[in-house]
Amino acid sequence: MNKAERGHQAELLLQNSLLKETLSNLDAEYHAAWRGAKTVEAREDLHRYVKVLERISSDLLTVAQTGQLERARLKELETGKKGLSWPLTK
Repeated sequence: MNKAERGHQAELLLQNSLLKETLSNLDAEYHAAWRGAKTVEAREDLHRYVKVLERISSDLLTVAQTGQLERARLKELETGKKGLSWPLTK
């Protein structure tokens, strides 16, 4: 699967209501358990769980953005249009 396809799949996942609901519910559960944790070890474990959820969302967003950039690049190649280059020249 190329970058554009991976990006599209990541976008679909990020828009998926079931995945969003699941991640949100887990986040709420982990935060509630974190606040009520009785030991340092339990708090540290729950903190790691929260961070993993954040990482999953962040990684999906990165893949989606990379895919958008790749699709734009491919479109430029197809149409022969080039973006601005730096430094701008006459």
